[in-house]
Amino acid sequence: MICISCAVDKIDPESKSKTYSKESAKNFLNKSQNFKPSNQKSLKKEDIISKLKAIGKKLEAQEKKDTAKIAKIAAEKFDFLDTFKIGSHDLMIKDNQMQIKRIIYSSLNYEKQKIDTLKEILEKLKQNPKNTNILGTFMQHISWFIQYQINEHLKLIQDELYTLTHKEAKDLLISIEYSLELKQRFKKTLNETIEAYNQNLNNIKSDEEALANHMNENYKDHEYLKPID
Repeated sequence: MICISCAVDKIDPESKSKTYSKESAKNFLNKSQNFKPSNQKSLKKEDIISKLKAIGKKLEAQEKKDTAKIAKIAAEKFDFLDTFKIGSHDLMIKDNQMQIKRIIYSSLNYEKQKIDTLKEILEKLKQNPKNTNILGTFMQHISWFIQYQINEHLKLIQDELYTLTHKEAKDLLISIEYSLELKQRFKKTLNETIEAYNQNLNNIKSDEEALANHMNENYKDHEYLKPID
């Protein structure tokens, strides 16, 4: 017997940002359970298991791709997230740091120009201590947490897929599809931010306060991410 919600209880307390709480993890779980695509309602257990296996293979392939691409980014000297800290005394657990790189760099298609633009955005915000919470929310509550959930789902698929009950398998499928949709919404939102910054829309490139407002409005919580068309 497994619990799909166990993932929210495995978070290393030292990895939490000031803006992160277990309550937000529970809220995330509740929202995922409300995400019920109509085509899931009458699926047989074997069909759900088959879907989960396919998702698991895609996630494993994505992880290998991310690892190779991040190594290439590091070799080419534009892996700014390797040393980026929100505050001067922040400690970043290596695994958490890798998960942030995975979701952010892949969302930007590993492109140097986009990654450099994001670095400029985050460094500009970092100059003002008032933006600490905005940065923490973007890095930890949004970026890291979405990727963390996907990783935990993959572990369940790899380790416990054939021990799941019908309900557990269905709940896992719903939860992982919700997490993957959030990742797509994050990608869309982040690329729109990069484009808006490059075009200086609403003065977000020339005005630090306008930039902070943009980040706060678009990355305050998962529900603020742009919807998928």
